[in-house]
Amino acid sequence: MSEVENALSPAQPPQKGFFGKLINGDLGLAKTFWLYGVVLELVVMTFLRPKPYLSLFIALMFINDAYLVVLMMGIWRAANKYKGLSIWAWLSKIAVGLFALSMLVGILMVIFTFTALSLTGRS
Repeated sequence: MSEVENALSPAQPPQKGFFGKLINGDLGLAKTFWLYGVVLELVVMTFLRPKPYLSLFIALMFINDAYLVVLMMGIWRAANKYKGLSIWAWLSKIAVGLFALSMLVGILMVIFTFTALSLTGRS
């Protein structure tokens, strides 16, 4: 193709990878919620143990939490695109809201625990 034909032809949208499809809700509500949410998290949490390497555990938890934020955005957006019974979209959004709240509580607990430990001189 010549430069003129390239300039006049419509631009092809960039191909989305897995995380692009996940965060945009393009994988479908059921698949996103059950496979990439429930099943994958059960597998991850089964193998994530804090012993014997606490620093590795903390790093993996940060990676997992980043994935969960992407997952929650994907579930929410998949619910917006869902064409089936609206109850499933609403229940998914409620689950995301409750899970986000529980993540926030968990983060606050970690912050308060480390703050309390540093104030008492134990770390």
